[in-house]
Amino acid sequence: MRRARRALLALSVLALVALFGARRAVADGPVLHEFIPPDPNEDLAFHATTRDGRLPAAVDTPSGVLPAPPDRRAPPENAYGGNATPDSIDASYRIDGDTTRPEVVSYDDPFIPAVTPFKRLYAYDAVDESVELIVSDRRLRKVETGGVALPGEDQFFADLFVDVSPGVPVRIPSPGPGARILATRVEPASSIEIVRDGADNWFLVGTTRQRIRLVLELAVPRASFGSPFPDVSWASLVPRAPLLPRAVRDVARDVLHALGLSQSVSPRDALAALVAHFRAFAPSEDLPRSRLPAELYRELALSKKGVCRHRAFAFTITALALGLPTRLVRNEAHAWVEVGDGAIWHRIDLGGAAGRFELDPGAQAQLHVPPDDPFVWPPGAQSAAGAVNASGLAPGAGNAPAPGAAPSGSSQAAPAPNATDPASDAPPAGSAEASNGRPAAQIELGVDGAEARRGAHLEVHGAVAADGETCPGARVDVALRAQDGRLTPLGSVPTDAHGRFAAELTVPLGLAVGDYALVATTPGAGLCGPGPASSGLGR
Repeated sequence: MRRARRALLALSVLALVALFGARRAVADGPVLHEFIPPDPNEDLAFHATTRDGRLPAAVDTPSGVLPAPPDRRAPPENAYGGNATPDSIDASYRIDGDTTRPEVVSYDDPFIPAVTPFKRLYAYDAVDESVELIVSDRRLRKVETGGVALPGEDQFFADLFVDVSPGVPVRIPSPGPGARILATRVEPASSIEIVRDGADNWFLVGTTRQRIRLVLELAVPRASFGSPFPDVSWASLVPRAPLLPRAVRDVARDVLHALGLSQSVSPRDALAALVAHFRAFAPSEDLPRSRLPAELYRELALSKKGVCRHRAFAFTITALALGLPTRLVRNEAHAWVEVGDGAIWHRIDLGGAAGRFELDPGAQAQLHVPPDDPFVWPPGAQSAAGAVNASGLAPGAGNAPAPGAAPSGSSQAAPAPNATDPASDAPPAGSAEASNGRPAAQIELGVDGAEARRGAHLEVHGAVAADGETCPGARVDVALRAQDGRLTPLGSVPTDAHGRFAAELTVPLGLAVGDYALVATTPGAGLCGPGPASSGLGR
């Protein structure tokens, strides 16, 4: 009995001590909560998810363990979609003759880690009778969602805003060929489907007209970013390469003969020779004189003049003529090629990028770290990765523009071409660098109707001439200019053999209501120099 009382007494004393200690703590002030910042490594170790449970809180990448995009983000001024559909003018691509190099290009990258400057936005895998690059199979197939990243795959997040039109496939970017979607989040919640065509262009289809935020978890075969081409046979590749039209094939065979290439060597050796030749191109102010598209291709390929788009264009036609499945891939700032081996597509940079890339200062700081380049760079040549590094965008070093570069002014650049064609690396029309002594082009520009509605088609037409001579094969870039001078790109259209053009463009859904002027510019072609024009347009 005494032992029990003693135990009870001891317990009471301990309670008093605890109470005294608590009162003293209160007297000294409340114990504040200590903020512990999120740790992506811990999130990865514990398989944590985002708040809604739809995405992993972090992924392990070659650039390190990176967190998922934040739960909320303010919408940007511009978004993907709008006039970028499978039937828009940008569904085909015609090369121009402006082989000069731009100093600065703007670029938007929605991926984590960033794939700058290799965001896949437009891909073309065939050539038509007019020597334009096209998509051989435009049927759209659903991109399935689900699964986990497999060994040998790199993981990414995507975080982008898309202007959706009911039932209309609008173009969105992907980080690499063969990308898979593991998980999605849509804000606000809505029904969407992501589809792809035969060249692996991605499109989003929604059921309501609105701007949505799309967050994805993605996986891409790491070998597609850089790996040796396997020793496969021509018999396994040739059936996969779309046939060239006869007239184009004849010119391409002349180029192959001049390069000393045929199927007498292995596909792997032929590809190495092609890469070496087209990486040896250089920008030139001595512009090509050829005016017909097929002859322009021949001149570009053999004179080794041009920037990224000229290299990728001429490489694609030459490789297809040889029997190598090849695609030209581009975005608003760079162009490159992908070559298929029957199992995967290999991304191959041919160089020729702009002098500097200008990105949104608040964009993703970590760059994707690809495998080593399996192909040799000629002396003096610079890869796109080298241009990115020259812009102060080295992997893991952040992406603030180089000293003297102005910020882009928007948190997400419009993916459609702008009035100076960001996809072609051309200098602004009318610049001294672009003209090179050629007579300035005069653009006759017309539009059907004095009003344009958001999300509706806008029919434009006209002609390009210089010194009384028509300008065939010239690219015309069309945009809307607001009263404050800001341009909203609508698209680009090539002139035909008589220097005339016509196109049905789409007014972006996010365009503010107001008065605009329709403007068109061209970098010229052949003997025609650059030139601007404008036409009034109502609300």
